[in-house]
Amino acid sequence: PALLMGSSIILTTIPMYAMINMKYDRDGGSIATASALTFLAGLLSIFPIPIERAILTNVTLPETRGRANSFLSIIDDLGKGLGPFLLSRIISSLGRKTAFNLSLIGWLVGGSISLGMICTVKKDEANIQTKIRDKISRRQAELNVVDVEEASDP
Repeated sequence: PALLMGSSIILTTIPMYAMINMKYDRDGGSIATASALTFLAGLLSIFPIPIERAILTNVTLPETRGRANSFLSIIDDLGKGLGPFLLSRIISSLGRKTAFNLSLIGWLVGGSISLGMICTVKKDEANIQTKIRDKISRRQAELNVVDVEEASDP
């Protein structure tokens, strides 16, 4: 999953870069190209959203998943608000094309970080599974002690 997520984030920058930097003409020929690039960028960019939530679920304990998902939602919403604000500031000083090209660096960084999870996510998932199994074993042992004590009472 981390490979698909990171790769799709990085690959999304290719059609976005082409769309930002293409020459638009008045006869409508570039509209078809821009539409195809937009479709491709949209198709590539949909994978990370459900994958990041699934990975987060798999690497957090059940009692902390709510907080972790809330934090992810806050960061995601913060990016939706701050991203356009910061980009508008960059547009004001450097121009639209340069600003959008620079914003693609953020996608490349995010994709690289996501690819970096390949090194840790399996270990993190195994660690969480071990903790959950240990917790279940302890709970079963506690219940067995209670059952034995109840059975020994006259």
